[in-house]
Amino acid sequence: MSTSPSKTLSPAELAKLEHAFASDPSSAAYKPLAEAYLSMGRFMEAMVVCKKGVKAHPTAADPRLLLARVYAEQGKDKKALEEALGALQVQPEDKAALRLAGALQLKTGETEPGKANLLKAFIADPGDPDTVTLLQQHKIEPPRPAAPTPVAPVAPAPSAVQQSAASLSQGAVSAASPEPAPAPKPAPRPAPSEPSRAEPAQQRAAPPQPRRPQPVVDEVDDDDDDDQPRRRGTHAQGGKGKLMTVALLVAIPLFIGGYGWYTSHTRKISRELKKHLEASAELLKRDSFDSYKKACEEADKAIEVNSDSAQAHGYLAYAYAIRWGEHGGGDDARRRAEEHLAAGKKSGDVSSHLIAAEALAQTYGGKGKDALGGLEETVKGLDAQGRSSSLLYLTLGLIQMNAGDLDRARDTLERAQVLAPDDPRVYSGLGAVYRRLGQDNAAWKNYDLALRYEKDHPESLLGRSLLMLEQDEPNYGLVHTMLKKLLESEPPPSPRQLAAAHLARSLLVSRVSAAMVNLKPDVQQKLSEATAVPLDKDKARAEMQKSEETGFTLDKQNPELHLIKGRRLLAEGNFDQAAEEIRKAIRVDSSRAQFHVELAKALMGKQGGEKEAAGALETALKTMGDSPKLVVMLGNAYRRQGKLDEALTQYQRAVKDPKAKNPEARLAMGAIYRERSDWAKAQEQLEKASQEFVGQPERSAMALTELARVYQGKGDAAKADETYQRALNADEGFGAAYYYYATLLAKDAKQGPKAKMLAQEYLKREPSGEHASAARSLSGG
Repeated sequence: MSTSPSKTLSPAELAKLEHAFASDPSSAAYKPLAEAYLSMGRFMEAMVVCKKGVKAHPTAADPRLLLARVYAEQGKDKKALEEALGALQVQPEDKAALRLAGALQLKTGETEPGKANLLKAFIADPGDPDTVTLLQQHKIEPPRPAAPTPVAPVAPAPSAVQQSAASLSQGAVSAASPEPAPAPKPAPRPAPSEPSRAEPAQQRAAPPQPRRPQPVVDEVDDDDDDDQPRRRGTHAQGGKGKLMTVALLVAIPLFIGGYGWYTSHTRKISRELKKHLEASAELLKRDSFDSYKKACEEADKAIEVNSDSAQAHGYLAYAYAIRWGEHGGGDDARRRAEEHLAAGKKSGDVSSHLIAAEALAQTYGGKGKDALGGLEETVKGLDAQGRSSSLLYLTLGLIQMNAGDLDRARDTLERAQVLAPDDPRVYSGLGAVYRRLGQDNAAWKNYDLALRYEKDHPESLLGRSLLMLEQDEPNYGLVHTMLKKLLESEPPPSPRQLAAAHLARSLLVSRVSAAMVNLKPDVQQKLSEATAVPLDKDKARAEMQKSEETGFTLDKQNPELHLIKGRRLLAEGNFDQAAEEIRKAIRVDSSRAQFHVELAKALMGKQGGEKEAAGALETALKTMGDSPKLVVMLGNAYRRQGKLDEALTQYQRAVKDPKAKNPEARLAMGAIYRERSDWAKAQEQLEKASQEFVGQPERSAMALTELARVYQGKGDAAKADETYQRALNADEGFGAAYYYYATLLAKDAKQGPKAKMLAQEYLKREPSGEHASAARSLSGG
């Protein structure tokens, strides 16, 4: 695998290449930039640029070959081989692709395919020094020119056979004279098993040889000279030789013509198949209802070309599984997904899309636990072989999120993002999981990236809208703009996405109506114009009802709609109605652990709902197995009931794996130990929690505030003071830290003014907060 040396670029030259690529990523600028990064050992950047090159030039071998070199330079031979073979799929006769694939196959132990590809590269260009060197290195004998041998024509038409037999007979020679005889009548061809009478006896006795075209050389009557004696001497043998030569001259063009037609036809089929498969793959990446429909159309055309294509069946199974489970495609989409799954497996060549489709079908069919276990094993197995799949990591992450295992889902989806840095579906999935984890900034960032790679990506527009509506002070105008774009877009999103957008619109109207109560009339008017929400409460309520009715009409079987409505009711403080709406979602699909989690949240919001919340969480745990996230929530439910020992048991269960991070469990345990004045255990758990809440300012501030309270309880005022300051540095907006810090300083007369200031800051941030009354006393108010 030789590569041409690259000169070292100056910073200015590199910057020029980077600018050219950034200006037009679809141009050929990717190649010199990737080669430059590769020569500098900047493999990650080279890989990202190459992948964009592959996307921009799907029918070219060069970007895949360059990506193969990037992997090969890092010792990732199997991934390099995958890309080299991908280049061959695009350009089967490319000598560089053949050479690289052959070298990698020999290196990884695939001896015969490796030899075959190197020999093909040699045949494509016998003078290529790199290929010759590799052949010598691996002691592979290059093919030698062979003497031409006549070959039977491929499926000649009867008329052509008759004409060639007639022309052959015209070359027969008279036995009486060396002069050519008049044209004889064509003789009938003997049966294949019948030896010609002109053949010597020893030839008839010889073992059968490989079949070759046999010219007609039997005796031929001479109608014009019946009286001349027949002779089979030297002249006859000479005539026979001439006859064979003429036969070859006729047969070889026929063979070349037949073989040429066959080769041309085969290549045409291969090109047609590749064209439809590439189009389908590209459409699948766009992750929209319309693109999935078009991807199915292209894959169907590929099936028409080759009904046994495992890749085409995989694309169809995957697209239909998503159309069924995520877009409300119903029984027809489910049936087609299952049909193509079966056909793809029957072909014996299982693709990553087939594996992903099977896992999704199991999940949407209520067998999420089986899907999770099977897919995890598959992903581990592929990783061990150095064949990690972004698609399978993506699918696994989405299933984990659906099961409520949010931390693992985040980690899995981040791995998928590393493998596929430009996939909008991955970023949308990360946005959803961060949103459920309560990490709003990270969620927004990922939705934004999805929309950057796929303009107006429907799921990300919907996700951003719902995320913003969960904020205390949303940008209502932006939410209205995004939902309007979804509801009016052409081509439209799926009925399921449209239905969810209508429910989100209802939630927007509810939030805006509630916000208007405390606003001045002129501000109310501006907000109404920015969101198209009526100022009149009755009209607003009517619009909410209409939006929800429209949504449920579009998609009667979508449990997510009940979830959004439940969140609206929860925001309005209607805990009982919210819980009932979420129960409706569970009745539609009881296998979704996330629904039981949402029910528990609603139940925990109302007085006395803790016991039922614990039951919902126990059901969720049975559905999906021992999820640390759900175990923590169950501990919280027990804690709310005052069952602290049971709560501690659940928190300890959540951190039983020493390698796993679960700061929520440690924070809760630390708080219980603090309440029990078990300072050593409280300090241990809270210090770990504060370290594990990386990138989560509010949660980190919460853990540090609890830790400061531990020091305060122990009587270590200096350490408590320092830790409260750390909490406020982590998140200056965390109100509780101001209050508890004020209680510490209030005990020191010298710190009275500062304590008063901190108490006032708390009241400014949380005027109706849990500690408002005590804070007023500290502030002197």
